[in-house]
Amino acid sequence: MLERGQPLHKKWQLIPGDTDVLITHGPPKGIGDEANLGFKCQNVGCIDLLNRIQQLSLKAHIFGHIHEGYGEYQKGQTTLINASTCTARYEPRNAPILVDV
Repeated sequence: MLERGQPLHKKWQLIPGDTDVLITHGPPKGIGDEANLGFKCQNVGCIDLLNRIQQLSLKAHIFGHIHEGYGEYQKGQTTLINASTCTARYEPRNAPILVDV
């Protein structure tokens, strides 16, 4: 639970280069991270996390936190999954997502 900026950037850089599957609490910027903030939607993911995953050859990145972003995404060879089980109304209705690695 670091603030965004240099301290968090340094933590993301500690992810080993040979990681196949990455699990984080929150999403990278622009992927499964669009949150409804009252009268507008905004991408709230972490840009430093996005930059780090683009440096890696991940098979899958699994995250949650932003319920509105539930679903499966593809970026190059990486499958990204927002596995939030709850809907934006905090109802546990989202089905599990299976990934083959």
